[in-house]
Amino acid sequence: MRLAPALGVRHRAAVTLAIEELLHAHRPAHLVVAAEGVWTPAVFSTVLRAHRTALEHRVGFAVVTAAPTAADQLVSNSSGPVRVHRSLAQALSDARSQPAAPTGTGPRP
Repeated sequence: MRLAPALGVRHRAAVTLAIEELLHAHRPAHLVVAAEGVWTPAVFSTVLRAHRTALEHRVGFAVVTAAPTAADQLVSNSSGPVRVHRSLAQALSDARSQPAAPTGTGPRP
């Protein structure tokens, strides 16, 4: 999922809902969020929400950003594992090489 570079605070809930719908409809093993623009507070908050949603659904999570400060803040403010990549190609390659999320009896969509 690519985040718009000018993502505003008023769009966070819509993006979170779109991620929920994506996870329910497609049941992916991994979610890659590309936030390659400027990391505004709204972008940072949206990525953290996406991370929490992925954890709730037991889906692997990765972020694409070239901003080292954003990556450091994301890792230090996350409640679970976050893989940060500098390119989308690298993130997708890493996701393909990771094992699928567990498919036990838990709440995975």
